[in-house]
Amino acid sequence: MSSTRKLPSPDDAQYNLFGGVPSSTETPRLRTALSSGRRFVTGDARAIFLGPVRLEDHLKHAGHHAAFSVARLLEEQNWLPFEQRYAATGRAPYAPQLMLGLILYGVMQGVHSLRELERMARLDLGCMWVTGGIAPDHANIGRFIVLHEASLTEEFFESLTRSILKATGSDSTRLAGDGTVIEAACSHYNLLKEEAVKARAIAARQALESMPQDLAAQQEQERSAHCQELFEQRQAARRASGKSSETLRISGGEPEAMVQRLKRGRGFAASYKPSVLANEDRIVTAFALDPSSETKVIAPMLDQSARVTSEHAKELLLDAGYFDDDVINATLERDISLLCPDGQWPAKSKEGGLYHKSAFDYDLHSDTYRCPAGQTLILISKCGETPSTRSHDVYAASNCNDCKLRANCTKAIKGRCIKRYREDEQREALRLVMRHRQARRIFSQRKAIVEPVFSSLRGQQGVERFRRRGLKAVKRELALHVMAHNLSRAVALLRALFLCFYSALYALRVAAKVFSIRMPQFFCLRLQQLHQIQWDCASIRFATASEGRGFKP
Repeated sequence: MSSTRKLPSPDDAQYNLFGGVPSSTETPRLRTALSSGRRFVTGDARAIFLGPVRLEDHLKHAGHHAAFSVARLLEEQNWLPFEQRYAATGRAPYAPQLMLGLILYGVMQGVHSLRELERMARLDLGCMWVTGGIAPDHANIGRFIVLHEASLTEEFFESLTRSILKATGSDSTRLAGDGTVIEAACSHYNLLKEEAVKARAIAARQALESMPQDLAAQQEQERSAHCQELFEQRQAARRASGKSSETLRISGGEPEAMVQRLKRGRGFAASYKPSVLANEDRIVTAFALDPSSETKVIAPMLDQSARVTSEHAKELLLDAGYFDDDVINATLERDISLLCPDGQWPAKSKEGGLYHKSAFDYDLHSDTYRCPAGQTLILISKCGETPSTRSHDVYAASNCNDCKLRANCTKAIKGRCIKRYREDEQREALRLVMRHRQARRIFSQRKAIVEPVFSSLRGQQGVERFRRRGLKAVKRELALHVMAHNLSRAVALLRALFLCFYSALYALRVAAKVFSIRMPQFFCLRLQQLHQIQWDCASIRFATASEGRGFKP
């Protein structure tokens, strides 16, 4: 589709409400990038008028400050990696800053469709300020997203988040992490089992042999082979863990997505698991995407957060789903204090159930376990590592036959046995930490820190289902949503910062009237103090949502 502008640009002068649009339009403004030397189509937001009123004045009078904050933060970024991806010759493309500003501002408003973004660039006044008045069509917007995929998912996200943290003065010494399940862009009914996967691969191979030059047959053969490869990998992983693979299914249209249970009782569907790390101001400092695991991405997210904040966090708050050896080792290697409860601790006796291993207390000095009934379990054997098991020690009691709690402890004839692995020492240390009142008080802030992030993504941005296919495309889509969320948080925090300054000046004025001091004299007395403060945004921190609910920092 042609990218020729079909509607007049909003910066075309038109002061007469009853007159028509000027027939002759000016040529697009071109700007030469000093870093790359490439010329780009740009705009001038300050030259846009709404009748006789400048767009800037109109937005200020309307109290619409989000566009100013977004434009200011985008101006601080380094656009050289974006500019270098364009050829030095040919038609001048739109400036990357304005294009990405259009996309992020639209996602902030819950607009995801490329055609809706095209329409928004022409009609939304705040968007006109961010984009400078350019009006690209949906094809240009889509090509821009695909072209700059590498920068959007890592480099630009880290740079933009770093600027937001600096502008808002947000502290990232305490992080909270969580993940969720979001449905993939595929049908619920096109789920294939092993027989269907093999039959599809055979049919695609036969079709390609009959028509070797057919491009569609080649693409179908590649897709079916990739689908079969992923299915066999997951099948082998299930068998290695001792699970049945009879119920294993895979999506024919989105094979990289994992068929798993969705949130809020919506059944099973092909989906992905996005994960985030957020600070106390709910600014996301790291994100990751995995088809099925939330624990595997903790270490990469901690490293990404360290790149953004220039140092590792001091505390990490995770829910019971992250009580995993890999997560514990990742935090120990980076000297991060982990607060994460065990999902099975403290153990609760259920009718007809058995006590969990965490209900048995280990004594390091005597190298024994004590069961809930008070009996002592001693070391009876040491087992080395085998191809199917890890090395471990076995503990057992001398007599379990007369125990009153035997029905809730074991069904074995010889009594209850406890296997102690090398990782159990770290797990028990973490359980001991979580018993302290201070640790439980700090951990209680986790929900208020990270849960609103996914609420914002689902409620405000409408991320109930991904709209792109493939792991790379979905990660790119998630990156845009996370950056839009961080920009929304920056707008809210900067607005609160402005109100804080306004309240301080108002308090000074009231104090001057109360003490009958002239305003010039009053400000002169405090000029030296104000000069020392300098109103540095980076030194001011606001109460987080958790502190607002009564939790102390």
